[in-house]
Amino acid sequence: MTESRSSLDTIAVPPPDAPEIEVLDLLIREFGLQGKLTPLVSERDLNFRLDATNGRQFVVKIANAAEPAQITDFQIQALLHLEASACTVAVPKLVRTRSGETSSNIGTADASNVLRVVSYVPGRPVEETAPGPELAYALGQCLAELDRALSDFSHAGESQVLLWDMQRASELRELMAHVSDPELQAMVNACLDDFEKRAAPFFPELRSQVIHNDLNPGNILITDTEPATVAGVIDFGDMLRAPLIVDVAIAAAYLRSTDDDTLAATRALIAGFNSIVPLEERERELLFDLIRMRLATTITILYWRKSARSEEDAYLRKALREQSSERFLRHINRISRQDFADRVLDLIKPF
Repeated sequence: MTESRSSLDTIAVPPPDAPEIEVLDLLIREFGLQGKLTPLVSERDLNFRLDATNGRQFVVKIANAAEPAQITDFQIQALLHLEASACTVAVPKLVRTRSGETSSNIGTADASNVLRVVSYVPGRPVEETAPGPELAYALGQCLAELDRALSDFSHAGESQVLLWDMQRASELRELMAHVSDPELQAMVNACLDDFEKRAAPFFPELRSQVIHNDLNPGNILITDTEPATVAGVIDFGDMLRAPLIVDVAIAAAYLRSTDDDTLAATRALIAGFNSIVPLEERERELLFDLIRMRLATTITILYWRKSARSEEDAYLRKALREQSSERFLRHINRISRQDFADRVLDLIKPF
């Protein structure tokens, strides 16, 4: 098995399959929790919302069998670190078993899977709205606060092998054949060429740390107030150690407006992050190519997934409904690198 194929291992394996009655029995026995389970869409895990009889809500996460135990523990310890660090961003809090353990095990059809319970963070996903500059600025500040809290965290599992890791972007070439539209395939290839030439060579010199690595609109929760504010951040399954600026680029890649001022929200998000964690000059220079690379990654993995997963796969159905990554990549490609710098970066003072 090649290394590039190993990066597909976890996302290629379907989510676990565990009968709800068995999950409920374990929750009562191990956690002292009972209530109603509602399935949640996940790329590779089996997740439920638990509406407990005590009136509280929780998320029950059953890890994919392909995920090494060290990676699962990495995610658990990161949440414990954030709680201990008094991070200002609301994130899920770990719920321990009756005996004080951070997880339990449940038998599924093919394996024994790690089950953990975390608190449910209230709020609605930002994907249900179009963030204006004010909210985008707050999102940038939120990400900066989260990254600042993670800056001194390390763990043996922080280098997980995952195709969503931009440091492994070159491995996407093996999946390019799945992008059936020749024009789109050429566009994605061009993004990867630019990334390998203009960005990847500088990665070793960039400041790196554990990052969230997936601040997409489904993982950011906002309040129902007017104006809306950030309520919290969820889903730490893609966390890993990488250049800090990658976290900013990923978040910016999901602000996919194609209005007249395409970059208004992008500019605001980067400015918000910069107000808490000032960006270095090299980090600023790489943003244009990193944003395009994340879009290219999203497109490539989506087309690969169409060939690898059943049409009934819930995560695939959700991804197919949301194909704005293609539209936004075509749109941002019409913006030159210099125009991006003029309209976004020149308005943000470097560190």
